[in-house]
This record gives sequence, structure tokens and C-alpha cells, in this order.
Amino acid sequence: MLHDIDIFKSTGFPGKGAVVEEIRLVKVHSTETEALKEYIEALYRLDEDYDSIVNIEEGVKSLMRNEMLATAYFIKRGDERVGYVILTRYHAVERGGLTIYIDELYVASRKRRSGIGRAIMEQIIEIARAQSAKALWVQFEPYNSAAEAFFQSQGFKSSSYKNFEFPL
Repeated sequence: MLHDIDIFKSTGFPGKGAVVEEIRLVKVHSTETEALKEYIEALYRLDEDYDSIVNIEEGVKSLMRNEMLATAYFIKRGDERVGYVILTRYHAVERGGLTIYIDELYVASRKRRSGIGRAIMEQIIEIARAQSAKALWVQFEPYNSAAEAFFQSQGFKSSSYKNFEFPL
């Protein structure tokens, strides 16, 4: 079971005399699903993933019912929500056990390039280590060069796997 993660402080890039705001992950509670859906819709609009928008309602309901499988967190800077992340857990024999999939990671456009992603990635890695995960895994659209550059800067390596899916 995951708990709220709020003990990590951002080092950020404050200028002289600037106050460093705390950047933290806070677990999404069932009373906050409407706010989560708004962030998910913003991500899907940004990625032009219009087909997936129809699945948001049921996807969020399923997410909130299956905490052992996946957990959603709001990304907060100080008291302000600035994005969200969904971490999904699965077993992978070839990786030696538990793998945590970063299903979605979104920082509001106006808050990007300010160190939030890096601070949150540190927290995601700590969550994975606390659960004895063997690997973190992420995927993104081929055209999303910003996501590719970000994950590479965080030490992620490209894999040789091709992904296929079979909708049910």
C-alpha cells in the first residue's frame, strides 16, 4: 500500500533570495476524481489523444478501485496542484520481479521547465525502491521529443521491445 509522499523538498533553481517551494506527490483521494479527470483531459488534449478521452470516466473509476494495481498522485508545488502522475505495478519475469510503469506523467504547460519533473522523478524512484521494484518503465508517443529528452536526462534507456495492444 502506498502512502502520501510529502517529505521530499525540491532543490529547484531559486535565484538569490528566492524561496524554495516544496514539490511533492500527494495521493489522489476518491473525493478528488473530478480534478484528476480535468488533468487527464488536459494531457490527452495536449497529446491529441482524442480517442482515449472517451475512456477517462471508466478509467478513473477503475484506478480508484484498484489501489494495489495502480496509484494516482497529484503533483503539488507548495499548495498548488501543478500536475499528476499514475504509477502502475506489474510483475515482469525478465526484470526479476516488480516493475513500476509510469502510466501518465503530466505537468501543466505553464509550470514546465522549472525543475518539477526532475523533483517528481526523484520521488517516483524513491517510491519504486521502497516497494523493492526492479525497474521503472515508461512509454510515450514517437513524436514527443520533449518526453524523450526528459526521460533520457533522468537516466532511462531505450528498449528494443515493440509494443502491441489488443483492445477488448
